[in-house]
Amino acid sequence: MRFLVLLGGAVAAFFVVGALLFAFMVDPNKYKDDFTRMVKAATGRELVFEGDVKLAYFPRLGIETGGVRLGNPPGFDDKPFSRVERASVTIRLLPLLSGKVQVGRLALDGLQLHLQRDEQGRSSWADLVDDSVPEEASPWQLGDISLDGVCVTNASILWEDRLVGKRYAVSGLDLEVQAISSGSPSAFAASFQLQSAKPEYSARAELSGTVTLNAASNRHVFADLSLKLAATGKDVPGGKGDFALGLSELKVDEDKQTASAAGLSFSAYGAKGTGQFQATNIFDGPDIKGRVDVPDFNGRALSAALTGKAPDTADAAAYEHITASLEFRTGRGYTEIPNFTAKLDDAHVEGRFRATGLDKKAYNFNVRVSGLDADRFLPPSRAEGGQHAHAAHAAKEAGQGKEGLFPVEALRTASIDGKVTAERVKIKGLRLTSLVLPVMAQGGILDIGQVDARLYEGVLKGFLRLDVQGERPAVTLSATLAGVQQKPLFSDLSGKESEFAGVMTLDTVSPLVCQGNSAQALKRSLSGRVRIAVRDGVFPGVNMHGVVRDSGKKGRDALFSAGAEAEAGTAKSTRFGSIDATAAINSGVAVINDLDIKAPFLRADGRGTVDIATKHTDMTLRLRVVPSAEGQGGSSGLLGLAVPLRATGPYDNLSFGTDYLRTIGKGALDAVGGVVQGIGDVLTGGSSSKHQGGTPKKSSGGLLEGVKKLF
Repeated sequence: MRFLVLLGGAVAAFFVVGALLFAFMVDPNKYKDDFTRMVKAATGRELVFEGDVKLAYFPRLGIETGGVRLGNPPGFDDKPFSRVERASVTIRLLPLLSGKVQVGRLALDGLQLHLQRDEQGRSSWADLVDDSVPEEASPWQLGDISLDGVCVTNASILWEDRLVGKRYAVSGLDLEVQAISSGSPSAFAASFQLQSAKPEYSARAELSGTVTLNAASNRHVFADLSLKLAATGKDVPGGKGDFALGLSELKVDEDKQTASAAGLSFSAYGAKGTGQFQATNIFDGPDIKGRVDVPDFNGRALSAALTGKAPDTADAAAYEHITASLEFRTGRGYTEIPNFTAKLDDAHVEGRFRATGLDKKAYNFNVRVSGLDADRFLPPSRAEGGQHAHAAHAAKEAGQGKEGLFPVEALRTASIDGKVTAERVKIKGLRLTSLVLPVMAQGGILDIGQVDARLYEGVLKGFLRLDVQGERPAVTLSATLAGVQQKPLFSDLSGKESEFAGVMTLDTVSPLVCQGNSAQALKRSLSGRVRIAVRDGVFPGVNMHGVVRDSGKKGRDALFSAGAEAEAGTAKSTRFGSIDATAAINSGVAVINDLDIKAPFLRADGRGTVDIATKHTDMTLRLRVVPSAEGQGGSSGLLGLAVPLRATGPYDNLSFGTDYLRTIGKGALDAVGGVVQGIGDVLTGGSSSKHQGGTPKKSSGGLLEGVKKLF
């Protein structure tokens, strides 16, 4: 309000001088040079009258000037601080005798105002405003001043901040204000063109509303405020946009330093919202709290307006329905959202968020998500047959880019304490019934866990640490996966029905550790031990019983006579009761020396390596026949020599082949066939069998006799 008091005092003083001049019938133009010298002596600025000064005495005392300009203070450039083409105003003389200032209509045409701040932070108007003088020291107070109205036409304001390199220009400013007096509402309207170089944009603005100034209580009310902007330019999202902001009522209490707003409304690019807020300490550093509600809007249309195209999503209907509501608090050094809710199509999100700190931010959050199918919002999958797709995939694997896989610098300064919980979530094909994901970061160490997830009838528990304190990011992972159904898991991950089946358990015997800032580097440096177990499943790609069957005629006859025709059928898969193995991983290569497979009539052990970075696999299995139809437990007695089976190629597309002719020779192969042939007798418990026609046949001695024949 100090500005209005100074304006009122200046106008009153101006008219007192004018009245005296008029009373003594003195031509004021004769004293323009005296005024110029007085201003120069008091401020160091140049005051120049470019036109004549005219006085009027009926019906009110009035004054009108031609062009007047005021120079900048010493130390700034030679451009005028202000200039006006024409100014006129009237005033009543008699109220001045009682300390009242009743000003008529103030008209300014062609006002030019040039505001600057130099590289040292000095402002070009500082000498005109003396903050050390209290408002109470002025002979006129706001309550003593009334104004019939203000009309400003074709004005311009230039603001140059050389300290931060900003420049803003207001041109074509037209302002109309109705009569102003304490306690009475006054309507106002303004329009202008705003231009900025950094950021680069141009906007046409329209501002209107009503203000009621109460000098006695220092409480003021603004009503029906409306601001409309039509902006274009390089730094306007989408190149152009229409924006609107409105308030039905804004109350300001200067003494208490409070403000409250009701009926807040805003709109941009087709999205609209409403809200309200309250503020305290509005002069010393405001603290603001409030609420914002955004009703349903089309996110695809918003994105198209902002970027020129709709989001590239797997589901063309993604982002079509978005709503949000939140409460907020903000002030110096903190921003808090104690409660927010949002809907993203069919997904529901709610939670809280808080950020504190000035130079170093600390973040705390708790977010709950339900019903989210993230795959709908991801880019559609495309075949990687093209050169560009292959290059993009290779760059992704190599972790190319300035930031790498992990935002190292951000993590080194981050302070995070949060938790994400989810229900019925799908991402990258993976379906989670529930998820609890704690997140903490401090001093360059990010901890995720203990993770607790329910998926595919099983449980995942794990802990991951990312340490970016050193030159290379280091990752440590401990996890346990139990009771997970393989078939639906692998089907969802691959996008097609998987032939794998079984109940899987996985456990990191020793934590997995790796270093690097790209996916390839992490794979190359991976070390640790993992124990794997699968029960009651199907292994695709090879029929191990068929391998035994094809080892010789005697093997085929024995399997058939044992009732194992189904196991040695034409299917390229193996039903098993259990698979167990331990992978010792070093420098990205997993070494397996204890692979153990139990299947009906079959046992197998194996060893080999898997290169995790290249997917290359080289495993050798030894297949042995057992006298048990059980896939787990049962007899563990092994019969005969092993039939070798080799698995090679990428671990997601293995090739299988036998190498037994070079390994054990033709004679041993026949022996294996003989052993397999004896399984039928072994399964009968060594009792007598019958030949055709039902005549008893002498027992061959069962298992012992078969072993005897073998040697």
